Amino acid sequence: MNKLDVSLPNLTIPPVSDSKPRQGRRLIVLFPASETDTPSLSHRIWEIARSLQLNVLLLSLSNDFNEEAQLRRKLVTMASIIKDPNVSTDMMIEHGNDWVGQVSKVWQDGDVLACYAGQKVGLMRKPLDQVLASNLNAPIYFLSEYQPVQDPNSTFISRAIPWAGSFAILGGFLWAEVKIVQLPQDWAHTALLYFAIVVEFALVWAWNSIFS
Repeated sequence: MNKLDVSLPNLTIPPVSDSKPRQGRRLIVLFPASETDTPSLSHRIWEIARSLQLNVLLLSLSNDFNEEAQLRRKLVTMASIIKDPNVSTDMMIEHGNDWVGQVSKVWQDGDVLACYAGQKVGLMRKPLDQVLASNLNAPIYFLSEYQPVQDPNSTFISRAIPWAGSFAILGGFLWAEVKIVQLPQDWAHTALLYFAIVVEFALVWAWNSIFS
């Protein structure tokens, strides 16, 4: 893992204060399941939280129940290193890939975000920090460059499922549209055909949104 660094030049960390965090304000750390929990990372999170007088919420996402047990151990280890009398820690593991949606659920006014530079989300593979900045009015700190380590078999399956589902939807609606074309040609026939096309694209979009 690269050397940890705060990449936003306008965000400066003041000297460490011994005062307790303000009630309710948190540093929400977005921790990818594939990342490694290192002591230097935990110390950096502690340093930011202590300096800004924030408590810490470690948030991670996973779609693999086997992976979740290992991920939980990582977060427990990180939380034990970060926690001190002036910084409380909490952790949360949610299922899915929707970082923006999960952050929006837990984010409160006054919270600060910390994520990895280079992490991509959505069908357009946009940088996570840019998407978060456009949706939330919150400072964002970079911890390091995002360098996921993935099992090749798991990666193949995760990529194949969205494509297989999309082709299944398209194939099913193609069959239905062929049947519609065989119906008597009138206004109801045309309306039904257009309706099928709209529903088809809506289902494909919804299916791929699950895996974005």
